[in-house]
Amino acid sequence: MSQELKRKLWDKTKLFIFLLPTLVFIFGFIGFPIVFSGYLSFTSFNYAKDALPTFIGLQGYADMILHDSLFHTALLNQIKFAIPYFFITFFASLILAILINELKRWVTLFQTIYYMPMIISMSLVGITFSWIMNPNLGLFNRVLQLVGLGSLTRNWFGDPSTALYGLVIARSWKMMGFTLVVFLGGLASIPGDLREAARIDGANFWQEVVYVILPNLKPYLLIGGIWVLINSFKVFVLPQVVTEGGPGFATLTLYYYSWKLAFERLSMGAASQVAYITAFIILALAAVMNYFLSTSD
Repeated sequence: MSQELKRKLWDKTKLFIFLLPTLVFIFGFIGFPIVFSGYLSFTSFNYAKDALPTFIGLQGYADMILHDSLFHTALLNQIKFAIPYFFITFFASLILAILINELKRWVTLFQTIYYMPMIISMSLVGITFSWIMNPNLGLFNRVLQLVGLGSLTRNWFGDPSTALYGLVIARSWKMMGFTLVVFLGGLASIPGDLREAARIDGANFWQEVVYVILPNLKPYLLIGGIWVLINSFKVFVLPQVVTEGGPGFATLTLYYYSWKLAFERLSMGAASQVAYITAFIILALAAVMNYFLSTSD
């Protein structure tokens, strides 16, 4: 064997050795669970009493979609959560990014302020907002009373009509920082000459935003939009910590329902079905978003 061949073989061996821990993690903790849960979604399996899963094909999916009333409730709650969460998080972070990008000073300070909630755990966010919206000692109700709007005070997380939207506000506050940073990165990549040319042609600030900034920001809007979309459906910790899915089933989400099926009903087959239905919804909506925001012709 020539020296050149030995060197190439050794280089590939070293590369494999360095990649081995990552490959083990990917296949062991990501790949295998995905494949195995996909298999379980085609089975009926109560792991407390069944020795092995019983293959039922698509029957479990059909029963879940057509006959499971709690799944219908969770899906409806998820839609009610996802729509306001997406619009608040996406558009608020986009507007803030555009405004911060216009600042001459303190840009880093504002970036830090808005990104800081990202480092706080979701469970702590839930506990904090539970205190803020507490019906008796909460800051929010107290402020309403001070400004003469005491009639609006209520048990925000105890009222079925407001509990889900309280969770929307809490999650939006925490997650907005990531999309803000993504959009700021996109704004920094737009050549200043384009905006200068628009100003010379008589465009005002809002015309610059519509005709120069947003078209050039499309790749970053797609990244941020898909991130927000995924997080609008991956909702588990907040309803578990703050409301436990209540009052009643007012804050029962798809992820939380999947968890309850797996660890309360011990039905891994049904839990996997809910998880894969949720994943399919996310992929379908992401494909639609990619279609509208893709920069390719």
